[in-house]
Amino acid sequence: MSNLIKETDSIIKYRERIMEFMEVLPYRVPPYNGRNWGHPWHSLCSYHGKLKPSIAYHLISWFTQEGETVLDPMSGVGTIPFEASLQGRIGIGNDLSEMAYSVTKAKIKRPNREKVFELINELDNFIETFKITYTQQQTPYSDFGMNGKLPEYFHPDTFSEILSARQFFLGRIHQFSPEEAFIFSCFLHVLHGNRPYALSRNSHPLTPYAPTGEFIYKNVVEHIKKKVELSFKKGEWGNFKEGQAIFGDLFDLNTKVNNIDTIITSPPFFASIRFYVSNWMRLWLSGWEPDDFKLAEQRFLEGKQKKNLNIYITFFELCYAILKEEGKLILHLGKSDKCDMALELSKFAEPFFTVVHIVNENVENLEKHGISDKGATTDHQFLFLIKKK
Repeated sequence: MSNLIKETDSIIKYRERIMEFMEVLPYRVPPYNGRNWGHPWHSLCSYHGKLKPSIAYHLISWFTQEGETVLDPMSGVGTIPFEASLQGRIGIGNDLSEMAYSVTKAKIKRPNREKVFELINELDNFIETFKITYTQQQTPYSDFGMNGKLPEYFHPDTFSEILSARQFFLGRIHQFSPEEAFIFSCFLHVLHGNRPYALSRNSHPLTPYAPTGEFIYKNVVEHIKKKVELSFKKGEWGNFKEGQAIFGDLFDLNTKVNNIDTIITSPPFFASIRFYVSNWMRLWLSGWEPDDFKLAEQRFLEGKQKKNLNIYITFFELCYAILKEEGKLILHLGKSDKCDMALELSKFAEPFFTVVHIVNENVENLEKHGISDKGATTDHQFLFLIKKK
């Protein structure tokens, strides 16, 4: 009987905290509602589909305690585990995308400045020694691209250096040191954009839309170094606690982690743009080849859930297995006319978790980075769960 009372008390306290959260919606209040709010390293690398840092900040500060483990099994570019580490929690991020894993590791493992610049010199020497050359008739990846063909984005000499630098990193990604992950993340960021920092012709920093403007040579190492130097100058690290980055399928996490206090994650929205289309060029830099894009629907949860939401039965079973007793699971979801994700997923969660509350927030007039969100998502949702005994 005492255990039953204890569980009920935990749920009541959790729900009371959620109701306070709902009344305030603190991430919508200044200064947290500002477009650029948060630690500068949240912008270490641009990424289409990134959770707002202020949402991650408040979910962690409201529903976790300092020193606890906070896991995001689909971490993207590490917004949730990085924010957890900044707040003195142990942030753990997992992702099956090499790009996402690299940026997550760069954020939650502090790189050594001296080692970073030693590695940049090594990269520079590699490019000079093994620079990939090609002819106009035999241009690599001349038939590959989503918004435009890859070589169309760069001056030929810049593209040669990019190809060489990509080769330098490819064999290392799954075993990246913090310094390698940091430099590579800076490389990913400067790959394309609409300002002088970018290696590409004029495009967009999130999705590489078809390029415009002149072909201007830009030195790859110099542009990476500028991003590195700028990043080192920004941000405070007072309460930071190093976390862990894991590369792999989220459904294998039970062999890698356990005894987690809280899982906070944002699964792919049912009506979202496919992440591998909007981030295609940076995924290519991370080692994806054209055929990998054809297989993405089969490999990633985004594609699997479109075929059948039953995949979430396995997801909730996994979360149940790796969470502590009365551990919390918080999902940030997207509702559309086609699918009320929070409602549907709560049904799959019920055998393993108590559904404590569902929050809906209308976002039909949302704008991101100057681009109106014309997707089918009408509401952002929070699904608050607690592990059953």
